[in-house]
Amino acid sequence: MLENLLLNNNHLTGEIPSTFGNLSSLMSCNFSYNMLKGPLPSVPLFQNMAITSFVGNDGLCGGPLTGCGGSSVSGSAPPSLERADAPRGKIVTIIAAVIGGISLVLIVIILYFMKKGATRNVTSMEDETGRSSPVSSDVYFPPQDGFKFQDLVEATHNFHDSYVIGRGAVGTVYKAVMQSGQTIAVKKLASNREGSNIENSFQAEISTLGKIRHRNIVKLYGYCYYQGFNLLLYEYMAKGSLGELLHNGSSCSLDWPARFTVALGAAQGLAYLHHDCKPRIIHRDIKSNNILLDENAEAHVGDFGLAKVIDMPQSKSMSAVAGSYGYIAPEYAYTMKVTEKCDIYSYGVVLLELVTGRAPVQPLDQGGDLVTWVRSYIRKHSFSVGILDSRLDVQGNERVANHMICILKVAIMCTKMSPFDRPSMRDVVLMLIESNERAGYSIDDDDDDPCSKDEFL
Repeated sequence: MLENLLLNNNHLTGEIPSTFGNLSSLMSCNFSYNMLKGPLPSVPLFQNMAITSFVGNDGLCGGPLTGCGGSSVSGSAPPSLERADAPRGKIVTIIAAVIGGISLVLIVIILYFMKKGATRNVTSMEDETGRSSPVSSDVYFPPQDGFKFQDLVEATHNFHDSYVIGRGAVGTVYKAVMQSGQTIAVKKLASNREGSNIENSFQAEISTLGKIRHRNIVKLYGYCYYQGFNLLLYEYMAKGSLGELLHNGSSCSLDWPARFTVALGAAQGLAYLHHDCKPRIIHRDIKSNNILLDENAEAHVGDFGLAKVIDMPQSKSMSAVAGSYGYIAPEYAYTMKVTEKCDIYSYGVVLLELVTGRAPVQPLDQGGDLVTWVRSYIRKHSFSVGILDSRLDVQGNERVANHMICILKVAIMCTKMSPFDRPSMRDVVLMLIESNERAGYSIDDDDDDPCSKDEFL
């Protein structure tokens, strides 16, 4: 049963209805500080209520208040309610006009800064490394000045497909020629609204690449986030990826010396990640398409979309499969544990591509992957020149053929089934350098030559 009704300070307007008299259980009401007007209902409840229950309502009259022709408790009642409301109406109109004007000014200011600050969330890579923390929304390319998000949009014609130079599992890469004349690669990751995996990939690339400076690692100049766009800004690699050069078309512009230079450069980049970074860095997606070549055909390891900084003593199992088919180490399929040996296996597959010219994925009747095909071939034909890339025509060049067979044996060591039997990347670099120094000698001339050993299978 309703006994007490509190309606004070509710901005109520109009008259109090007489139907309140029908609420027989109601003992008290409070209508104070509203905008009520007119006479109180002629019922016992209202006649006996205290004046404080109606204070703050200039238009009320009757009951415990003064008569409707006299003065109210809140001041003198005007001769006419219409005239009493007129000044209040003017005040309300003035207040509304002021509030509307202020709101309009605020909207204009907000729109101005939204247009001006198109790169509000663009951050310099220097900010990540702790050298400086610029308030500006520019991405800086030391020693050059930075640019804004709108500059990236204009340089790629709003990320038009005609500017695409590569596509990966987590994003698309565009070629962008800036107003300064510098050419960069802009990697646009999928929107973070599409899932946390994309956002995690973005953060992984930033935290990893931003701290790395090595001649065989693709440099990350900066990054930005704006309205669902995650953009990574890299140095531009003029000759594209190794995978494209090896497998797109029947011919290949890379001769064997160029291929060996690429193999050595990529190995040195990986050795830096594994042995010189603290904590060690594991790429987790080494493949020929992630080895990029500059205008001098020097190799740069790129695409850290799956890179993780892993402290080896605390290495944990991962729930998501990392890597690309044909490159994934066999133990990863059942342990799901990330180690640098997984990178070494993947690098070994790249070496096999360089030597044989074949793609990492092979027909099922030939084993399904390049490692299986190579092992099967060697069991049947040993280390013969027939396994080498026929496009290089090494039949009459014993020096090149010997060197390629030597690198083939290094590749087989890297792709051993057991990770414990694989060399470290530092050892791989040493073997590659030694093989180059020994190029031209018979691979059976020196028992100390790692390429003279036949215990690879």
